Amino acid sequence: GGEQGLVVRARDSSAFRQQQGFSAEAGGRKENIKKNRYKDILPYDQTRVVLNLCTDEGQTDYINASFIQGVNNKRCYIATQGPLPHTVLDFWRMIWEYGVKVIAMACREVEMGKKKCERYWPLKQEPLQIGPFSIVQIQEQELNPDVIIRTLSVGFQNEERPLTHFQYVAWPDRGIPDNYSHFLEMIDHVRLKQGDDSAPICVHCR
Repeated sequence: GGEQGLVVRARDSSAFRQQQGFSAEAGGRKENIKKNRYKDILPYDQTRVVLNLCTDEGQTDYINASFIQGVNNKRCYIATQGPLPHTVLDFWRMIWEYGVKVIAMACREVEMGKKKCERYWPLKQEPLQIGPFSIVQIQEQELNPDVIIRTLSVGFQNEERPLTHFQYVAWPDRGIPDNYSHFLEMIDHVRLKQGDDSAPICVHCR
């Protein structure tokens, strides 16, 4: 399905790099270089997610994220890198500005002893304050042994929005999973949770 392919593409960036005829100037600018996890994996200017919501002086409109059209143009996705310590605020700016209600994460925070993604969601009973955004975990449960579902509430300027966070924790550091059944079950629940909402689904790995 479309979501499965998107997560695979988010994990394997070569699908993006092989395309020709696109520029990636924004990600290479001096003020934005540090916001990229990998210097050779940059979003195309033509499809990058532009951040118009500014919460502090000196912020740029850049995040390493791209819009991707779904199958039959029915749904829009945001494919992004796992947030770095200094891009977590940009991540939440993006989530809020584009009204994202579902996030699908295809990695652990730590893989093979190395940090792969900054934890940008709160633990139970520990609300997280990221700049002006307040994030609270309402519930955490296992969909299956490989998938965690978190129900979050995100607050900004006296408004609260629900958000569902899916995390697939069995993707190997290299290659693809041996068993797709738990991953496919997550994709089904992502579709179910998103429903007919037109907001983009956010997909990311490390």
